[in-house]
Amino acid sequence: MDNFPLTLILSLKRRGNASVLVVVGCCVLLGASAASAQMWRCTQPDGTVIFSDRNLTGQCAPMGEGPPLLRVPSIPPVPAEEAEPERATPAPPEPAPVPTPGRGRRIDPPSDAIIMIRDLTAVPSFNSLLGIANYQAKMLLENGDSEWTAEKVCINVRFRDVTLIFLDVQQVGCLEGLKPLDTREFTVTYTGMVPPRLFPIRAEATVDYVKWTK
Repeated sequence: MDNFPLTLILSLKRRGNASVLVVVGCCVLLGASAASAQMWRCTQPDGTVIFSDRNLTGQCAPMGEGPPLLRVPSIPPVPAEEAEPERATPAPPEPAPVPTPGRGRRIDPPSDAIIMIRDLTAVPSFNSLLGIANYQAKMLLENGDSEWTAEKVCINVRFRDVTLIFLDVQQVGCLEGLKPLDTREFTVTYTGMVPPRLFPIRAEATVDYVKWTK
């Protein structure tokens, strides 16, 4: 209570002692409240600023009242049913797959390897008077697919002599309308000049092109 100098002159009378004590206590509390409300701003030698409820160094400056508090309006909460999440932009649809031969899907044509070449034989024919030779490759073509028709099948045949010295020619022949699971005979013929000598020949056949329809 040393910080609050109070001078009280009390005249105690007979039955007023209790009342006087109550008045003294109230005055002391009021003085303490008034003193505690006073704040001081004190600057230390090192430049540090401290705040205190008393004039510590004798050179503190009393602080005035700060600016009045402003009332900030509150934002009402948004109901849960109104707060809809942001809808994502739908992804563009993927382009339709392009049919590729041999991929195994029902929308794609089968691989050209499904065309089988069986029973291949080579037959030479010579006409010495005309100086012409005919080489024939006879075979069976089988469509192993159960749904697709080979609208056009082209076979590349290579004719060679057995000794691999005198003859090496190629000829392409095409067959149309080979239906699913169908087998048909097919012949590829090459016509050329008579070689310097007669000899046995052989043939090698491969699938060169297939057009599929369904």
